[in-house]
Amino acid sequence: MIEIEIDGKKIKAEQGEMLISVTDREGISVPRFCYHKKLSVAASCRMCLVDVEGAPKPQTACSTPAADGMKIHTNNEKAKASQKAVMEFLLINHPLDCPICDQGGECELQDVAMSYGSDVSSFNEGKRIINDKGIGPLIHTDMTRCIHCTRCVRFGQEVAGIMEMGGTGRGDALKIEPFLEEGITSELSGNMIDVCPVGALTSKPFRYELRSWQMNAVKNIARHDLLGSNIYSQTYKGKVKRVVAGDNDDVNETWISDRDRFSYEGINSSNRLLSPRIKVEGQWQDASWDVALDFAIRGLRGNVLKNNQPNQLGALASSNATLEEYFLLQKIMRELGSENIDFRLSEVNTKDQLNLNSNIKIAEIEKADLVLIVGSNPRLEQPMINHRIRKASNNKAKVFSINSKSFDFNYQINQNLISPSKVPNMLASILREAKVKSSNLSSLTDAQNTDETLEIANAIKNSTNPLIVIGEHYKNTKNWSSIVSLINLLAKDTDAGILNISGTGNYFGAILAEFLPGEGGLDANTMIDKQLPAYMLFDVYPSYDSHNAENFVNSLKSEKSFVISFNSFQDDLVEQYSNVILPIASFYETSGSHVNCENKIQSFAAAVKSPGESKPGWKVLKVFADLLELQGFHYTDSTQVTNEVGFQSAKSNKADKEIKIPKSNSLEVIWQSSPYIIDPVLRNAEALQNTNIGKMNIAFMNSKTAKKLKLNDKSVYLNIPVSITDDVSDSCVIIQTNQSTMKRSA
Repeated sequence: MIEIEIDGKKIKAEQGEMLISVTDREGISVPRFCYHKKLSVAASCRMCLVDVEGAPKPQTACSTPAADGMKIHTNNEKAKASQKAVMEFLLINHPLDCPICDQGGECELQDVAMSYGSDVSSFNEGKRIINDKGIGPLIHTDMTRCIHCTRCVRFGQEVAGIMEMGGTGRGDALKIEPFLEEGITSELSGNMIDVCPVGALTSKPFRYELRSWQMNAVKNIARHDLLGSNIYSQTYKGKVKRVVAGDNDDVNETWISDRDRFSYEGINSSNRLLSPRIKVEGQWQDASWDVALDFAIRGLRGNVLKNNQPNQLGALASSNATLEEYFLLQKIMRELGSENIDFRLSEVNTKDQLNLNSNIKIAEIEKADLVLIVGSNPRLEQPMINHRIRKASNNKAKVFSINSKSFDFNYQINQNLISPSKVPNMLASILREAKVKSSNLSSLTDAQNTDETLEIANAIKNSTNPLIVIGEHYKNTKNWSSIVSLINLLAKDTDAGILNISGTGNYFGAILAEFLPGEGGLDANTMIDKQLPAYMLFDVYPSYDSHNAENFVNSLKSEKSFVISFNSFQDDLVEQYSNVILPIASFYETSGSHVNCENKIQSFAAAVKSPGESKPGWKVLKVFADLLELQGFHYTDSTQVTNEVGFQSAKSNKADKEIKIPKSNSLEVIWQSSPYIIDPVLRNAEALQNTNIGKMNIAFMNSKTAKKLKLNDKSVYLNIPVSITDDVSDSCVIIQTNQSTMKRSA
């Protein structure tokens, strides 16, 4: 530590620390435009000029390191004159359109101009005008307002990992614009809106909606992925109008993904379910809550409870419920005497599944010196976790990928393309070469070392902080249990961390709430196949939540089944099999908790009231339990439910048993859904659906596989257009799609 003097005040600072960091920490105001705490220093705007004694001219506070004994003046005449001169220069070409600019009221240029600007300019020439290029459905551009701070350029290069924006031209012809005709494609692009200090980049869905001072801001948690990014929901007259990032260095730093930022459009959709509905003699009709609840209770009692057969009742939920909703529904089921509870509707193999528990903090991902990614494209599946992996790569970590397709990672990576059936053998080879201590791999007779497995094994042996990341791609293959067992062994015997990102939404919340079949209980697939007399379905939309929607709907719409659905959006398939539909609050409209991939529980309050007659799901379940005359449901607040949940990690199966791998050389099809269709709120967010990610719908295969299937680039496979490329392994088709599972048939 050293001592410096700022405006006559003695201050402790670190040797080499930039002056602007010191002034910010001490609460000393220094104007700036190009500086951002999470981006590299550009020192291009010159607005943060301060007077350093002994220096021949004012110095930029953002790029001047502190030195022992330094004396700085931030508001003397010399500093102020320099700052005012820079302000006048920045305003030379800036348009006087504050009344119609969306940034008005929260504009850094506007704020600084009030203190350092002048109502008289020395510049009397005409202002330049920049013709805007459309850069996509999420960001609106008015580049005449741009002051060339390059924050958006540095964000793309340093955080998003894709340098899509840059400076072209020189002198007065310099302009910031995208390099490619398709505009901005990054899954983190919306953060450019936040970092832009002026009105050059603004939210297109929010354009001309409101001024910032008209809205209330409610701290909230984004629930679309396994991170739980901290956000602020900005509301006006009972509607969410905008979402911006909140700061939490342990979770999302100061960034959020595009789906967290723009999904709010979905809750304002005209497709919302606004009142309870009951089916009478095959016809749907609206009903009051009292009538609908009575109808539901009588249906349960008539089908299963009257005959004392609670084991004939099943409960299914999507991965989008809150921790409290999972807990209450499973508590109702177990109080009634049923263990038929599950949320794994999208999984083909739900019997005897092994748990794979993450054992690393999100903030520690970037400290890994080796990352092994297995069966995942984290850029699409978990964008903010991918950001942490990118930071690890920037910190010189070696990154390896075992996938069936070469993905467009935004960091340096060694990719190994391998068919799903051979992944366990490759992992076994890595285990053997890494000289594991207790692994029983005698059954893996096909495991042979290759140059690739030797390289990965040696890298793991020589690393001090290895991390294994397992994604969703192999979850519905025959070898998933083997892959999980092998990763558990590899982590155990090499002291590697595990990061499980094979789920989505509140996947870990469901596990912590024990929303899984208990002893003697049926899993999701068995419940559907058995056509039980009664079901309770929470926030389930089979066309996207079930891996086989057609079978799901056909089984449940049987006349012998009574189905109670708790939903927030209207859905034709839900109406086909349901007998009563109870409208529940959606994202932003209910209090509750989300559990992320490090088992961190983050609670949130409702930002707005749910529309129409819809109610928060936990309240509906509480009333439902009261009507069933169950004990122990005297809750008046969701936090009381949270406090009752026994927070504990899911029990792991022992991984030291013999691992058996089914022999298979058959074609494997891996479905990867668009990240913008994983829940009903996203599916109803129009702007996200209009992005390239929202529109993705391609079946990738190599030429050898295409030849076997007698397909070409103009063909359609499983209702998906075919793309033949050599970056897919043999005997494998990777399908990235925005289509529902109803269309996934030959």
